Amino acid sequence: MMQSLGGMPLAEFVYRRCATSRKSDIAAIVTSSEDSDNELFEYCISKDIPVFRGPLDNVLERYILAAEFYASPLVCRVCGDSPFVDTGLIDNMFDLMEREALDYVAPDKKFCMAGLDSEAVTLDALKRSRRASTAKDELEHVTLYIKNNADNFSTKYIKTDLKPRDLDAVSITVDYPEDLDVCNKILKLAGNKSSFRSEDIFDAMRIGR
Repeated sequence: MMQSLGGMPLAEFVYRRCATSRKSDIAAIVTSSEDSDNELFEYCISKDIPVFRGPLDNVLERYILAAEFYASPLVCRVCGDSPFVDTGLIDNMFDLMEREALDYVAPDKKFCMAGLDSEAVTLDALKRSRRASTAKDELEHVTLYIKNNADNFSTKYIKTDLKPRDLDAVSITVDYPEDLDVCNKILKLAGNKSSFRSEDIFDAMRIGR
């Protein structure tokens, strides 16, 4: 998370990208309280980036504590490996959750490129998951209990236009060093900024082929 993307640590880039959402009241980095994340925490403090620390393995609990700390009844979870997350999608999901009183909303992955996606969930649904979850993987993966028990929640998967046919096999998540190199090249072609449309990223990917 401290490797460079666009001249700043990846964590900061993802934060600044999320902060361009029009519907969210706050963007924050939610990390662990382990010593291994001290460098990230101290960097956030130095840059006045909101940051919250919680359990390493019980990520569900970490998100609940963070949502309570920031008094957020609705949460959009964006993975730190997704610098190009689509913030228009975030705004649409928040609108949809409030309009239809949903517990959980996410894009249908058949129509959304990996790295542009996120998921929105209510704090209440997370707390209900905590009360019912017993499996380790349901504590480690924040919304897994909801997905595994969808009949007990009001959920919705939405169709988006975020997976062009000519880029169908492409993923733009940062899992390996070479992925970061690719993302830096895409970002340079897109103008080296955090406020861009997914269409700009698609165009840059086509140019960079």
